Amino acid sequence: HEPMEIQAISLDWKWLFVYPEQGIDTVNEVAFPVDTPVRFRVTSGSVMNSFFIPRLGSQIYAMAGMDNDVHLVADDTGTYPGRSTNYSGAGFSGMTFDAHVGTQDEFEAWVEDVKTSPDSLGYPEEYYELVTPSVHDDVQYFSNVAPSLYEQVVKSFHAGGNHAEYMETYVDA
Repeated sequence: HEPMEIQAISLDWKWLFVYPEQGIDTVNEVAFPVDTPVRFRVTSGSVMNSFFIPRLGSQIYAMAGMDNDVHLVADDTGTYPGRSTNYSGAGFSGMTFDAHVGTQDEFEAWVEDVKTSPDSLGYPEEYYELVTPSVHDDVQYFSNVAPSLYEQVVKSFHAGGNHAEYMETYVDA
């Protein structure tokens, strides 16, 4: 199978998954086909976390302003629990997600289901609403992803980035 890319962004206290090839985003749920090499690009929109799907392989840190990679392959279909394994504050214990691994047809049907969502995730407005700290978030689907959302999040923490603007505009002092 051809490799695919999924971008994972840790937030307070949820996971945002961006599918650049499919043009969709999800919160607290990830899916991919069995026997398909997946390159997870991992960053944080907040404090340091750790991306981990224990039954599929090793963990990698999610850090603001950094772009880290972990490559995973699922040899069997099923649902694999994932989580953050780095304490990141009050909502840490609920920062979990399911990784659904199915056939290629099942994955494509899942993508089509996500695409029926009326919600889109633009940057920065809708993204900044999403990053508001919350706990035990339900799965959310976004049928339209802002172009280069992942790169924008990484760059927002670099010199000249807009993270300071976000803090002033969207976070109560």
